[in-house]
Amino acid sequence: MISLCLAVLAALQVLMAVAAWRSGGRGRLTALLGCALAYDSAVIAAGRVLGEGDVLEALSVGRFAVHAFGTPLVLPCAALALRWGGRETAASWACAGVLTVLGVSMTLPGLELEPRRWADTLRYADAEPGGFPVAAVSAIVLLFLIGLAAWIRRRLPWIALGALAVFVASAAAFAAPPLGNLGEALMLAGLLYTLHGAERGRGPRPPARSVDPTSA
Repeated sequence: MISLCLAVLAALQVLMAVAAWRSGGRGRLTALLGCALAYDSAVIAAGRVLGEGDVLEALSVGRFAVHAFGTPLVLPCAALALRWGGRETAASWACAGVLTVLGVSMTLPGLELEPRRWADTLRYADAEPGGFPVAAVSAIVLLFLIGLAAWIRRRLPWIALGALAVFVASAAAFAAPPLGNLGEALMLAGLLYTLHGAERGRGPRPPARSVDPTSA
């Protein structure tokens, strides 16, 4: 049942990726991120069918690569969705680059996977996790701060709510791993809603200037 739910979740992530791609150039990076997250969900969903072995293990290495390279991309995705200027967007890319190098160096070298089961799912996980995921947590913290600023200044709450969903889901994922995938899907939905909301020019408008009828 959980494997089927993850397959449905992967399909929904693909649909969100398509919607982001169709929104134009500013949504293309979010679309790629959505495909990466869908890959992660799909591999776990397929674990029960593929069973233990080299195929599932190789696909699982891709899952770790997706997280190491993809998680920091939430920062430029948010910048593009919010239609930031060139300087701010460049800063988001710079932060993403630093966090990617940090995440890759801490995650991929010496990666050893072992099969683990939860409910009806089968996945390969790191046999010896490399400690606290500094890069991933830093990326989500920065995403939340970006989203909080957008919520306060432009009444666009979705990025902040998506980042918060990832925090809650990641904490719960120690007991129920698929919740991590659900949190990522909610984060993707937050980016997509923000992308469309910013394109519609949603947000507070400056107050209209009053006109004194007695003035000449």
